[in-house]
Amino acid sequence: MSYRPARVAAKATAALALLPCLLVVAGRPDRAGADHSHPQPVPPALSGLGTLTAGPSGLRMTAFGTDSSHAPDGAAVTAMPAAAEEGQEWLVRPTAGPELVLQSPLLSSGEDQTGPLVLTADPDGSVYLAAERPASAPEAAAPDQSWTFEDLAVAPTRWTAPDGRSATRLRVHAHGGGCLVDRGYGERLALGGCDDPGAWWTAEGLSGPGGDDRPTL
Repeated sequence: MSYRPARVAAKATAALALLPCLLVVAGRPDRAGADHSHPQPVPPALSGLGTLTAGPSGLRMTAFGTDSSHAPDGAAVTAMPAAAEEGQEWLVRPTAGPELVLQSPLLSSGEDQTGPLVLTADPDGSVYLAAERPASAPEAAAPDQSWTFEDLAVAPTRWTAPDGRSATRLRVHAHGGGCLVDRGYGERLALGGCDDPGAWWTAEGLSGPGGDDRPTL
């Protein structure tokens, strides 16, 4: 009596049992951490009240006010050590499109100024606070006051700050081109190349579209 058919059937059954394992292994990232079978997902929009800390220096984006709660139109935006002050907080507001407005909680100190003070960029790369101007379309923002968070150059990273808030590594891209760059302690922020190490920031305390302060990346 021949056992050859039984042996062939047993081998086929074993091969089929291994197939799910092979499919799982094939879909895993390589040792470098990159999964080449799928593109990196686009991170969700972030919004809410939080802080932006420069990656290389650890300095926070700070609006220079005349006191703890006011600032003039044209106030400087610099990089300073972390402190519990309103000038280091930013209200990130979504627009009808993909762009954002970065509003300072500081109130305008000018008598003829109305409306919030928002992060503004000039064509020469200067960055400062200015009164928000109406846009050409409803729920939009003026081009020089429009920004996007970009973190697609490398895999996004998340960690938990000491106070428990979530943090996301990103770059702040201006509508007219260039990225917001930290130039060192006490120096005014400016637009520069997005490949500059000082263009990386850590956003803490912001929320994803679902309202959770730990956005899913």
